[in-house]
Amino acid sequence: MTIEATPTRSALVPGPFTAPAPQPIEKVCKPCPTAPQFGRRHRYLLQASDLMTLTVSAVIGAVALSQVSPVRAGDLGLREIALAVVAMAVALHMHGLYRRPASRLRPSGWWRPMVIARCVPTAALFTLAAGAVFLESGRMTLTSAVAMTLPAVALVPSGRRIIVRMFDPAVTRILVVGTGPITDRLTSRLRRCPDTVVIGHVDDNVAPSTNVLGGLSDLSSVCAANNIDRVIVAFPNTSDAIVLEALRQLQGQVPVSEIPRYFELHNWRSEAEELHGLTLMHLPTMSLAASERSIKRLMDVTLATFALVVASPILLTIALAIKLDSPGPVFFRQERGGQAGRPFRIFKFRSMTADAWQRRNMVAERNEVDGPLFKMAEDPRVTRVGAFIRRTSLDELPQLINVVRGEMSLVGPRPLPTEESDRIDGAALARLDVKPGITGLWQVCGRSDLTYADLQHLDSAYVRSWSLMWDLRIILQTPGVVFCRTGAY
Repeated sequence: MTIEATPTRSALVPGPFTAPAPQPIEKVCKPCPTAPQFGRRHRYLLQASDLMTLTVSAVIGAVALSQVSPVRAGDLGLREIALAVVAMAVALHMHGLYRRPASRLRPSGWWRPMVIARCVPTAALFTLAAGAVFLESGRMTLTSAVAMTLPAVALVPSGRRIIVRMFDPAVTRILVVGTGPITDRLTSRLRRCPDTVVIGHVDDNVAPSTNVLGGLSDLSSVCAANNIDRVIVAFPNTSDAIVLEALRQLQGQVPVSEIPRYFELHNWRSEAEELHGLTLMHLPTMSLAASERSIKRLMDVTLATFALVVASPILLTIALAIKLDSPGPVFFRQERGGQAGRPFRIFKFRSMTADAWQRRNMVAERNEVDGPLFKMAEDPRVTRVGAFIRRTSLDELPQLINVVRGEMSLVGPRPLPTEESDRIDGAALARLDVKPGITGLWQVCGRSDLTYADLQHLDSAYVRSWSLMWDLRIILQTPGVVFCRTGAY
C-alpha cells in the first residue's frame, strides 16, 4: 500500500471512533465520465506540444535579442534555432517531464510554469554547449542561449494545457473510502485539481442521508464497475479489520493511498521509513531555522522599504480621500496577534466609519463566515472610499510600516485580531511560529471567500512548507489576485 501525505484542508484529527447504529446503505448509480488512460498518448502529446512551443520560444528569443542588442545576438539563424530547440527538449527529458508521475492522484506538474522554470538553466547550458560543439566559435553565446530558452517558461505550460485538454483530458478517477467531515474536505480539494474526478464514496455505518456507492464489502466490485484509477482511504466508519480485508481483496486491481492519521502535521518534506515491518512517517520540522529567518527578514526590509518609497504618492492620495470622505482618523489601528502570540498594533487605512467598532454588535448576526472571524459582503459601516480601497486591497498598504518595524512579514499567515487569535487551537497553532503577513496563501487562494477551516489549513501549510521561492511566488501572484478583486470585500 502506498502511503501519501497529501495536504488537505484543516480539520480536527478524529479521536477514538464510536460507530453509530448501522444504517441501510443507499447505493447511488451515477453516470461515469469518460477517462482516457494516462500513458503513451499523453506523453506523445506533451512532446509534440513542446516541440512547437520550444520552436516558438527560440524564434521569439532570437528576434527579440537581435532587436534589443544586435551585437550580442550575433548571427542567429535556422541552425542556431534548431540546435536550441533540440537542446531544450533534451533538458526537459532529463528533468523527467515526460515520465509517468509516481502518483496519478497528485496534480502532475506538466502544466505548471515553475516546473518548466527549473529546466531553463539546464536548457541554456545545453544550448550553449551544443553551439560550441556543432557551430563555429562565437555563433552561440550565453546571452543568446538564455534569450532563446527564457520564453519557454510561459509558452511551454500554455501549449501543454491547450494541447492536452483538447486531445487527452487525462482524468484520474478517484474512489474515497470513508465519509464525514475529513472526506468532505478531501473531496472538495480533489475537485479543484484539473486532472482528477471523485466518482464517489464507499463506507459502512453511514448516516441515513449519506450517498455512497456501497459498503466496504462492495469495494472491489465498485472499483471494477466504475473504472476507478485510485482508491483513497480516509477514516472510514468501520473497524480496521474490515478495512484491511477489503483492501487485501483489492490488491493488484487498483492503486491504494491512505491519509496519515495526523495528516495536518505532514508536508512534502515528510519521509517514510521501514522499521521491523512497521512504516514510520517522520514529521517535518515546523519552525524556520535561524538562517531562513534572516533571509526572510532581509527580503522583508528591502522590499517593504522600496515599496513605501515608490507608493508614497498613492499613500498620500488615499489619506487625503479618506479625510475628505468621512470624519475620523486616516489610519485604523487594532491589536493583532503576532509571532508567538505577542500582540502588536496593525496599521490600515480606515475603510469604515469612525464608530464602526461600537456598531459591531448591531451587525453581528449578519456575519457571513464561520469560526471566530467576522466578514460580510455588504457592510453598512463601510464608507465610499473604504469600499474601493477594500476591493483593491489598498487599505493594506500601511502594513508595510509594520513590516519595516519587524512586527509583520510581507508573506505569512493572516493577522488575526487578538480575541480571534486566542481561540485557535490544534494544528492551527503552527501559525504562531512565524510573523503574520500582508499577503499569503489565504490571499492568493480565495481571500474572504474562504471558510475558517480553509484559513487554518492554508496558514499551517505555509508554515510547514516555507521556502524562499514560495514567498517570491506568492508575492508575484498577489497583484493578479488583487487586480481580479476575487473574494475582496
